Amino acid sequence: MAQIEVKTKQGRKRFELTDRPITIGRADDNTLVLKDDRASRHHCVIERGDSGFLIRDLKSRNGTTLNDEQVESNELGNGDIVKVGRTKITFIDPEQLISVAEIEPSAPLEEDFFPPDLDTLDVDLHAEVGQTAQTNWERRLEEIIASGEEKGFDETDISLVDNRGVTVHQAQSGNLDTGRDGDGAEGTRAFRKLLYASFRTRATDLHIEPRIDGCTVRLRVDGTMITAVQFSKQIFKRILGIVKILCEIETSQKNQVQDGHFSVSIKGRRVDYRVSLTPSVHGQKLVIRVLDASNSPSRLHELGMVSWMYDKLRTIATRDAGLLLACGPTGSGKTTSLYSCLREIDVEQRNAITIEDPVEYFLEGCTQIPIDHGQGTTFHSVLRSVLRQDPDVIFVGEIRDIETATVAMQASMTGHLVYTTVHAKDTIGAVFRLLDLGIEAPLVANALNLIVAQRLVRLLCPTCRKAVAPTPSQTLRMGQQVAGLSKVYVPQGCKKCLRTGFHGRRALFELLEITDGIRDLIMKEPSIKGIRGLAQQGLFMTLEQFGYTLVADGQTTFDEIERVAGSE
Repeated sequence: MAQIEVKTKQGRKRFELTDRPITIGRADDNTLVLKDDRASRHHCVIERGDSGFLIRDLKSRNGTTLNDEQVESNELGNGDIVKVGRTKITFIDPEQLISVAEIEPSAPLEEDFFPPDLDTLDVDLHAEVGQTAQTNWERRLEEIIASGEEKGFDETDISLVDNRGVTVHQAQSGNLDTGRDGDGAEGTRAFRKLLYASFRTRATDLHIEPRIDGCTVRLRVDGTMITAVQFSKQIFKRILGIVKILCEIETSQKNQVQDGHFSVSIKGRRVDYRVSLTPSVHGQKLVIRVLDASNSPSRLHELGMVSWMYDKLRTIATRDAGLLLACGPTGSGKTTSLYSCLREIDVEQRNAITIEDPVEYFLEGCTQIPIDHGQGTTFHSVLRSVLRQDPDVIFVGEIRDIETATVAMQASMTGHLVYTTVHAKDTIGAVFRLLDLGIEAPLVANALNLIVAQRLVRLLCPTCRKAVAPTPSQTLRMGQQVAGLSKVYVPQGCKKCLRTGFHGRRALFELLEITDGIRDLIMKEPSIKGIRGLAQQGLFMTLEQFGYTLVADGQTTFDEIERVAGSE
């Protein structure tokens, strides 16, 4: 029986379609009532046609779109997306044996609705039958791969390498596990194709989540989770086995947290992966972090800073001594930016050492030291020993306690260049974060040279973005930063961007140079208002202001800046 699916704040709701037409709109006499101000009172109707169901527009003011194209009347096909105002409705025909993973994600309604005349259905669309099911996951992954970026290789070029550097599964040859029933070969093929799909979509994480009858795979692309594919229970078990072998994890243990790492080799290039396994109700959930340096900027000029920010940062980053502090939440790109600074250093002439938890990217010419919690090492203890290694440049992965902060600051004042990070909302907040750790104000004031705050925002898909006039509230909010702006862009969604409306990310930056005036204020009576006032006497741009310039350039949306960097 055909159905429609609408995603609400309470989750997905599915409704069965019968011979009775379903009218959709804001008016209370509709079968499906939407609290959506972009929908008309009587917007459209879904009704049975000669050979199936069709969507018919009821002369609505904004029109009805089917798969991003405006229609007056059109027959519905399996997985079609109908857009009514802000609401997206998916048409589902279970007779075609598709999985829920093949249905494009629906946008949530602005407000919840209650359709009183329809009953929800618990329809299992995950069931896989015979050979048809075996090709479903392949077909879905091929669709995702086709929508991604060309990389110059395919899954047959991927060699799987274990955590000791031994190639376990060569490109274009053999199986990692040759089970009698052939499931090993299929599991290996599924895993390699999944890794290839993550390359093509620039995914940073793979989430393989167990379900009653198999598993769901989701990719984190540009910071957003996207459902990719469903695997059967047999393939799921094979993938878990492959990963555990590559990471040399105990395969019999299923009720404890396990961690590991492995890598792949592609035409001489190496990409590393971090693995985390956690017990859940239906089995172990597997999360794989992709550490692909090719998706990140590698040099300072590639970060996208405005010219005066680039000049300030490069000046501090190449000094003989000082402290460069990066701040922001986890996953905001702090390490990537500091690695870009490290690459500005001539490591042939200077001794550069990094202390990380864990080491994420290999940096040629640097001594990189991982924190080993099993051996009881900490940033503080390793940093003290590193100071006896005659360092010129030290990168401390994170300041977590007063001991690490104190040693790092003292090192910056005794002839070392120190890069480090701290979790803080913005540059001014980072100053007070250090003070809250218990560090003495004179040490904070004299050690700091430059603080960089950053966030990552999604960039609009250039293929499907749509220009609209900014609202009065948006214009007022952005102020003089974008005076006279006549249009902004909003996301639409297409195959190229996996229906998200966004493709790629970039950083927002805020720089605070610690001047003599700010040092005096920190040592006397530090206040947010006082430091901001002194900063604004020179060149200073907040994260929000930086973001609004990207909105004006059509690179991202106003809502995206408000979500990531908006003030409370």
